Amino acid sequence: MSMKGLDRTQTLRLRGQVRLLGEAPSCADPADPRTDLAKARAPVGLLQLPRSRGERLRHMEIIDRVPFDLVGAYHERETEHGRLVGAARGPIGKILRRHRMDSSTALIHSMLKACVEKRWDMMLWETFADAIRRELSHLAPADIGLVLFCCVKADYRRDPTLVPELLNKMAALAVATGIRSRRLLAAGHASSTAAAIAQASLSVGRRHRRRAQKETLVVRGRKACFPEYAFLAAMTAAQHYRVGRECRDDIARITTRALEGCSGMSSYVLCRLVHRASNLANEAGGSSPGKFLQRAAPELRQRLQDSSGEELSSSDLCLIAHAYAHGPMKADILFKDLRKRLMDNDGVSLLKLSAGELSNLANAFSKLSNASQNGSLELFDRLGRQLMQGLRGSTAFTQENQDALDLRNVCVSLNAFAQASLRHEPFFVACEDYLPALLHSRDCDVRQLAMIAHAYVRVGLLQSCLLPLVWERATRLAPTCDMQSVSLMIFAVTKAAVSDASGKGLLSTLTSRLSELLRGRQSRLLPSQTIVVSTYALAKSGYKGLVEKAVWIALAQHARRKLFDVSLSEAANLASAFAEVLKDTPQDCSTLSEEINFFFADLLEVLKHRLPLESIATRPLPQQAASKFIIAFGDAQCYEAAGVAQEIARRFLLPKPQLPLRPMIQAISKLQVHDEDLVQALTMAQKANLVQRRH
Repeated sequence: MSMKGLDRTQTLRLRGQVRLLGEAPSCADPADPRTDLAKARAPVGLLQLPRSRGERLRHMEIIDRVPFDLVGAYHERETEHGRLVGAARGPIGKILRRHRMDSSTALIHSMLKACVEKRWDMMLWETFADAIRRELSHLAPADIGLVLFCCVKADYRRDPTLVPELLNKMAALAVATGIRSRRLLAAGHASSTAAAIAQASLSVGRRHRRRAQKETLVVRGRKACFPEYAFLAAMTAAQHYRVGRECRDDIARITTRALEGCSGMSSYVLCRLVHRASNLANEAGGSSPGKFLQRAAPELRQRLQDSSGEELSSSDLCLIAHAYAHGPMKADILFKDLRKRLMDNDGVSLLKLSAGELSNLANAFSKLSNASQNGSLELFDRLGRQLMQGLRGSTAFTQENQDALDLRNVCVSLNAFAQASLRHEPFFVACEDYLPALLHSRDCDVRQLAMIAHAYVRVGLLQSCLLPLVWERATRLAPTCDMQSVSLMIFAVTKAAVSDASGKGLLSTLTSRLSELLRGRQSRLLPSQTIVVSTYALAKSGYKGLVEKAVWIALAQHARRKLFDVSLSEAANLASAFAEVLKDTPQDCSTLSEEINFFFADLLEVLKHRLPLESIATRPLPQQAASKFIIAFGDAQCYEAAGVAQEIARRFLLPKPQLPLRPMIQAISKLQVHDEDLVQALTMAQKANLVQRRH
């Protein structure tokens, strides 16, 4: 294909726009598993290679006017606008579209051109915001979608109520089912001249009236006539501006309408809608994005199984896997169809994925379970071998079409294989030769080092020559890292059971940094999960002597504040950790003992409040967490918790305990629980488990 019809000036202008596009802020979320080059490659390639005169003319209309990633939404808006104007066919319709421009169309064209030219001046976007408010009552759904896309690109946040108002307007239009499309235009555009001329042209002649009636019936009977890119713009804006909780009702109405037209959507938009819904469900915790994921799964399965329909690209498959792996619901059947689609034709779809997409695809499938249990061994083997080609500088990852496999992708891939309980030795050995050169780069931080260490430790490669280099580099970076990085590295170091000087030196540096963060001004804003991970990892390791008493006291104080913010499983880990610390606390250290006792007293009150809310049928407390509570109260000699321990044992351990019961029976005896029936039931269950194991 050639660029026939484009002169040299236009070609240079097109290339300049491609270069600017790579630097402009993208409306995609940073959690999108695809790389920037993969996101920009497909639309740029289509725009640079016009295949017909009509396609060339359409490309000339958008060059230097519309961002390439908004071309689909722009064409959809223009098509909808031409259909709503009325008799959009023939010379009169062409004249109306080209030479009659209402104020809302002029506003949208100006915003799109500002995005292309990267004009992010705040005064300009303040003017756009004022114009949007004036035209809000006249905007159609496709118009609102383009406005939201432009606001996301510009990252406009000066007016915090603008995006919620746009979402509310779109939700109101979404629920207005059965309304004729031309009525939306007649009520929605400031310039009524075009609508009046179109209406007059429709009312003249029998042929025009029949055509109008036929089009009206088609519009009424088709639920998917609502612009699909408007749905995508609404979900993108809600995620970008984090208004999912504030606008949950509007999002619910939008997702409900999107489900009605789900079967008529293009695969490109549907896969991205699913991805946005997954991120919204995780961030906002709303039920409507989760319902959208659940009800869109059958449609996706049908498209995965239907090879004769619209083809799903490799990037679309990656987005589906990422959405359902990190979403609130797990769709094992969908992953089975997805895995079959990826492995068809000797894994041709995998060959089309970039390095970032390969690593994130491995990460998505690792969220399911053990790779040997769900039949993903062959898929992980192909992923590992293809990633090795990137490490070795194969032609699949040359600078011509893709950047080299960077540190972030290597860390994600290693962690994915470890989480799937799969030791791909060729890939792990290749990483030992590839990673040392990247450990001293500017992009390397403690979090990535923790991912590398945790992956090698989990698959049993404790003697890897890479781990000492990781400990040394982490020791230099630890004094300036954040709380999350500290907790992850503490977890990795304690799991590795380091015995050399570099490992112990790193652990000492990490505890010092932990003490600084716990006593800092922003200590109350520390995430609760980091407190849980750090406390449990330090207490259950053999390095409690390296931790100062002041650090334990600070951890106990922060744990008391976070008890209502953590889950019961995390609270059980805290209880087990502090009970272990209390065993080794000397008699003269009364301050630490008092803080730990205060923690158990607060924990007892929290359990009395939250245990009645735990239902065995819907949200049961895991047996492992229940046993940790009982054993921790027994080791801490918290006699006030006897009634709570008795209730936990009866509700969550009987009648079929799955754990060794001797420590729990001993803990119940320490708490002086006088319940012979409970002790006898636990004893009989333990004997039954022993007999079952022998057979």
